[in-house]
Amino acid sequence: MAWEATWRPGGLAEDRPAYVALADAIAHDVARGLLTPGDRLPTHRALAGELGVTVRTIARGYAEAERRGLVGGEVGRGTYVRDAFGLAATRSSTVNLAALHPPIAAGPAPAERLAATLRSLANDPVALQTVTDTERSADHREHRAAAAAWVAHGGFAPTPDDMLLTAGAQHAITLCLLALVPAGSEVATTALTNPGLIAAARALSLPLVVVDSDEDGMIPAALDDVCSREPVGAVHVQPNFDNPRGHTMPAARREALAELAGRNDLWLIEDDPLGPLAPDRPDPLAVLAPDRTCYIASAAKVLALGLRVGMLGAPQLAYPRLAAALRASTWLTAPLLGEVVARWVRDGTAEQIARRRVTACRERSVLAREVLADLQGYGDTASPHLWIELPAPWSAGSFVAAARDEGILVAPGDDYLADRTRPAHGIRVGLNAEVPDDKLRDALTTLLHLVRLGPAAS
Repeated sequence: MAWEATWRPGGLAEDRPAYVALADAIAHDVARGLLTPGDRLPTHRALAGELGVTVRTIARGYAEAERRGLVGGEVGRGTYVRDAFGLAATRSSTVNLAALHPPIAAGPAPAERLAATLRSLANDPVALQTVTDTERSADHREHRAAAAAWVAHGGFAPTPDDMLLTAGAQHAITLCLLALVPAGSEVATTALTNPGLIAAARALSLPLVVVDSDEDGMIPAALDDVCSREPVGAVHVQPNFDNPRGHTMPAARREALAELAGRNDLWLIEDDPLGPLAPDRPDPLAVLAPDRTCYIASAAKVLALGLRVGMLGAPQLAYPRLAAALRASTWLTAPLLGEVVARWVRDGTAEQIARRRVTACRERSVLAREVLADLQGYGDTASPHLWIELPAPWSAGSFVAAARDEGILVAPGDDYLADRTRPAHGIRVGLNAEVPDDKLRDALTTLLHLVRLGPAAS
């Protein structure tokens, strides 16, 4: 049963018509879970008074949101949120470029590898007992040793005693915020950032403070300025194929941020789920500032989406607090998943899958750049996703709706906003594994035409 939402958009972006900004705000909060299917939106008159606009503007905004499939309206019931994204994603003809599932080159699929690994495990009574007996598996050193080996790169060589296994990278981010950022402190990040960080910070009532960035990532001088004015307790960085832009931070920028973190006594949260897809990446910040960097990796984005195992490399000073937060939140990461990842690391399966994904990402990137040659945006040439800047008068929300009308799902830039008063004029496009090359080319061509035509023509 629908209930009367207490939702308010908190002001409308001023760079677009008010009714479009209202529809964009609804889309953003549906994506973030602040509005859920069945929620009834405020009445036209109540919201108009709240926002200082006309009732007609609210009506147009709700109508635009309904056109996008976000809300529905019935006489006597009002306007309520629909399961727009779920319905769109189930259409057989839909090309899903909104998710992030890196492509993979020809060869045995991860599912086939998993089936073989599980058969092997079923025939190993000792290992099977270990992963099904909580008392024996609660602190499995072999799993942590495999995690340490998987994340090792360049000068970064953590030991098993530096590692914690988590229920995915999102869980690891949450643990870092929960354990290391005290009440009254803020978390610094870039204007466009990982939605997982946004969700975790909101759940823990931790404010996010935006630091200016460029194509090399967070700007150290801007961070220094923010630290002089705000009570920053931790800094979140995405050094490799950042989400959503797909850029990789060069070594010099990493060095400058590490030095600044030491000078300002900051924790660094190095969010690096896609690192293995960038084999030529510089050393992580965890090498440059080992005593204050929490390094986060993931099996899901590189090996297989269902392997929800995160690897958290923690400084010894922070390790006890992070371990306590892990026990409080989930007690332990599923030992069965830890065993699968450990076996894949030890027998070379993980490295083989990563190499195949690196090859496929580069090939897909070449294809995308051929199709979108004259658009502004992009990320690194090996990134599994790219960013497209949208020209005026497109907004991210209206473009996503127009693309969905054409059977293409893309992610609106508004989903990645740490501060919604700063509008995002772009979309993230995933070069996803489920989409064959011919469909990807057709979908990208359609997106190119939409950008050129503009919202009036669509």
